[in-house]
Amino acid sequence: MKDLFPALDYFTQLAKSNRIAADNDFHPCLCSGPESIQGVMDSFKKHKNFVMVDDTTSQQTFGNGVGFFRRDVYTVFVVAAYSFDDMADRELKLNMCRQIFRQFHSRLLHDRDVLGDERLTYLQLNNIYSTEMPRYSYNGVTGLYFMVQNEQPIDISYEQSEWA
Repeated sequence: MKDLFPALDYFTQLAKSNRIAADNDFHPCLCSGPESIQGVMDSFKKHKNFVMVDDTTSQQTFGNGVGFFRRDVYTVFVVAAYSFDDMADRELKLNMCRQIFRQFHSRLLHDRDVLGDERLTYLQLNNIYSTEMPRYSYNGVTGLYFMVQNEQPIDISYEQSEWA
């Protein structure tokens, strides 16, 4: 059985190596769900833009009649600060976040299909869910988050030795 996809490391590396993210000082970091991103963004003195990888994962175990799988859902936030009450700047920054998301998606497909990265074998890359942040969700910040599913086979065989 292969190890699970190393989402935290992989998406952090994408943020570090993406030209738009690097040129615009997008700080890669971890968060724990949407409730915690405000705390991360409070470090605006050092960084104005962030790629945050959620270190909590939604999971589901399911069977398909042949075997059992573990579905992990990874969430990545791409957010950028804009000038307060400047809707043109907000739109510019939101478009930049959209572009970073598109480039991440492209890189995922490239790494899986062209490079043959086995860690990405079970990622569901043909249907990635993304949501843009409403205009006033976080003061002076715009962006989006996207979610990638990994559906990997697991062994849930009963083992008598695990029971008293």
